[in-house]
Amino acid sequence: MRNKAGFSMLELMIVVGIIAILSAIVTPNLIGWYQHQGLRSAVVELQSNLQLAKMSAVKQNQGCSVIVNAGAGSYNIPCIGKTVSLGTYNGGVVFDSPNGSATAGVLTFTSRGICTPFGSIYLTNQDNSAYYRTQVFISGGVATSKWNGAIWE
Repeated sequence: MRNKAGFSMLELMIVVGIIAILSAIVTPNLIGWYQHQGLRSAVVELQSNLQLAKMSAVKQNQGCSVIVNAGAGSYNIPCIGKTVSLGTYNGGVVFDSPNGSATAGVLTFTSRGICTPFGSIYLTNQDNSAYYRTQVFISGGVATSKWNGAIWE
């Protein structure tokens, strides 16, 4: 009697077919997740950098500005020597809002941590599937909210 070891061609083709079907189902979800993670990373870093600018202004006892260049897709914080390009994030992150609100051009923290003028910075990804607003209040507080299609949450 012959000892059978291994797989038949039919069994191998069935397994390859199942893998192909699962890949076709999972790939679009992974792409969406990948793009959203890039946007979320940009939002978290923006909020951290705004806090850093505020703390730097207080520590150095002088004003510290955050300068947004929406056309170039970057922002600069000269007092700490930092420039961030949105092009480095996955998903094509850009400055844009869902309702046409303009992103603040310059936000300046005073030596007391107060922001003048105060405003908002809006970020989205290339397919506009999610929008985030990072607000800087006159008190120097920083808060981030997400657009749910009708209101900011």
